[in-house]
Amino acid sequence: MNKEFISFMRNRVSQPALNAPAPTESEWELILSAASRAADHGNLKPWRFCIFEGEGRSKLGQIYWHHALSEVESMPDSKKESFVKKAYRAPAVLLIYASIQDHPKVPAIEQVMAVSAAAQQVLLGLNALGYGAIWRSGPACFTQKTKELLSLKDNDQIVGLIYVGTPSEKPAFIPEVELANHLTWVRD
Repeated sequence: MNKEFISFMRNRVSQPALNAPAPTESEWELILSAASRAADHGNLKPWRFCIFEGEGRSKLGQIYWHHALSEVESMPDSKKESFVKKAYRAPAVLLIYASIQDHPKVPAIEQVMAVSAAAQQVLLGLNALGYGAIWRSGPACFTQKTKELLSLKDNDQIVGLIYVGTPSEKPAFIPEVELANHLTWVRD
């Protein structure tokens, strides 16, 4: 039994304070290739990845801005920069989404679950290479307008945005989970 790996899993934490560098192209390929081994009923491989880096993050920032405009009737233009800056909180942002297929035995929710499992694998892979990350979502991830701005299809479902870089702070202490509050044994 490899208890070191279990310890590694237990010690992964979200890290919101991120600076350059982000993974290289070859590191991304290594991580995403490993993430593509996530549990996947029907072997549909529904995960899709899109990496925003450099000025490519401005497209993501525009999505935050357009979402704010659609939510608040009288949003002043002076607020635009603060919304666009959200995309620059890390040197790279990974959009991860499900390309949901009609399938007689694998419902859409299971395909989203497979993509969520792949996202968790991404987080572990990034941590293994010494990078920090935080998985974010929020209302902007779940609108038709966002899909349009990202040129996603109607059958695509965003699972989240993973902000990636080199941690600029020590990770916060996360207390252990009281497993007894979350576990039921059924033996007889």
